[in-house]
Amino acid sequence: MKKFLLYLLALCLLTTCLVPGSGRIVQAQAEFPLPDGEIMPSSDVDVEIQTLADVESFNCSDVTDVSVSECEALVAFYLSTNGAGWSYNTNWLESSTVGTWFGVTVEERHVTILSLYSKNLTGTIPEEIGQLPYLELLELAGNQLTGPIPESLGNLTYLVEACLTNNLITGPIPDTLGGMSSLLKLSFNDNLIEGEIPASLGNISTLTKFSLGNNRLTGTIPDSLGQLINVDRLEVYKNNLSGELPESLGNLTLLKEFIIFENSFSGSIPISYTNLTSVTAFYFFNTQLCEPTTPEFLAWKALVGAGWHGNDQICMDFHHYLPIIYR
Repeated sequence: MKKFLLYLLALCLLTTCLVPGSGRIVQAQAEFPLPDGEIMPSSDVDVEIQTLADVESFNCSDVTDVSVSECEALVAFYLSTNGAGWSYNTNWLESSTVGTWFGVTVEERHVTILSLYSKNLTGTIPEEIGQLPYLELLELAGNQLTGPIPESLGNLTYLVEACLTNNLITGPIPDTLGGMSSLLKLSFNDNLIEGEIPASLGNISTLTKFSLGNNRLTGTIPDSLGQLINVDRLEVYKNNLSGELPESLGNLTLLKEFIIFENSFSGSIPISYTNLTSVTAFYFFNTQLCEPTTPEFLAWKALVGAGWHGNDQICMDFHHYLPIIYR
């Protein structure tokens, strides 16, 4: 009965409504057409009601190209992110062929791509996203998603790229993400993510891009990130990270871009970083890091060349200035 009443309410608001006490029927605001097939619902309330009506009227038992479980995951995603308000939602919860839904790719009866870049998604990413076990690309950047990163994301062992950049995501990074054993690109830049960088992320040895810049992360860079031997870009800029840099990052011999500026890092840049002979960009300005003056380190700095953007702070060897009797 509750579902039936909600459906009737949705129909009322989306078509015609009786104004209480007046006996007058008025036409409710419809969705406004925009260029190139985009739609813009008239209000947030209308969006929520239309989204719920879409979900209530769709049955995953009718789909023909994916399992009921994967279909239900997409329906949960549509509901949680207010699908009726997306700027593009062609065929979503209309067609029984999931592979025709905008932004969804199906291969061999499994969802492999969910790509909705900058499509006005709001709300949260549901835990049901973990019911897409063959997903290879999750592209949700440039939206207005809020709430935490779902722990179930760590179940996606075939995921190659997880891009949540430029949203309003909050909360910590789940430890479970260390289970994404096929991941090449982790891009969570430009959000409101809090807490520490989980040591478990060091288990994703396949990573080539590691991007957590412009968030609210605290704590230190874990030693375990030295296990990311395939990474060529590491970004943790504009956070609240502190402490000394781990020597283990000297193992990242394929690293080309090391971007850590605007944090509270302190101490000396480890001599082990002279192993990073592929680095062409090292940005560590607006930190409290200092540079050693050993010939080995100076040679590495010269190798990086124009890509070196630091503090111009030299590490002082106070031992050198002590009287011999105190050395």
